[in-house]
Amino acid sequence: MKKIIGLVPSANNLFKTEFVYEDKYCFTNNYIQKITESGAIVSGVLACDGYIDEETLKLYDGFVMSGGSRVLPYHIQVIDYAVKNNKPFLGICMGMQALAIYFFLIEEKKKSGFEGTIIELFEKYLEEEYQFTTRVEGHDNARFRRNNVNIDEVRHKVILEKDSILYNLFKTDTISMPSMHGLAMPYVVEPLKVTGRAEDGTIEVIEYNDKIFGVQFHPENESINDCIFKYIINKC
Repeated sequence: MKKIIGLVPSANNLFKTEFVYEDKYCFTNNYIQKITESGAIVSGVLACDGYIDEETLKLYDGFVMSGGSRVLPYHIQVIDYAVKNNKPFLGICMGMQALAIYFFLIEEKKKSGFEGTIIELFEKYLEEEYQFTTRVEGHDNARFRRNNVNIDEVRHKVILEKDSILYNLFKTDTISMPSMHGLAMPYVVEPLKVTGRAEDGTIEVIEYNDKIFGVQFHPENESINDCIFKYIINKC
């Protein structure tokens, strides 16, 4: 039986406007295409008012979290579920940042003695307008055109650590990947490991274990990266 991969969408306009029909979750076709081509059933992970019922998360064998511009409570909920239940998880761009933020919250909860949930702590940081990410130059030079006609405009090198997931997949310590982000994680906390960086030092790949990891670049845009999606499906 095919595995069911929950595609976790972005929601850049959620609660940012008074116009009810601009409150929406956004799916990008490339993610759906890559998961389907890699042999899994893809199903959208839909939140209600920014939150997901845990019974819904039990439907999925693994998760892919897409890029976007805002990390919201339901992103942290999905990661919390994946970590606690050892479910395969791939975070892409914002999804990678959400993974890093989750472990930052775990550490801060322990250090501060915060008695609420991880989601409640995250909401507290949101209310305080805490900046988890930092601006980065040269990683958002163009938007992808259909059929990747301009993909060379957005490529950059990613240098991989040996004995990492991507090193083992690509059998090389340097890959050339498409990029489309203006924000990056300045650091990550343990138990996360940084296993890939751009030449300017920007964090590009992080790993929690052999099932849960994130990439800052966009692997959904080229067939050479199908191995990443097949890997996460095979871990289900």
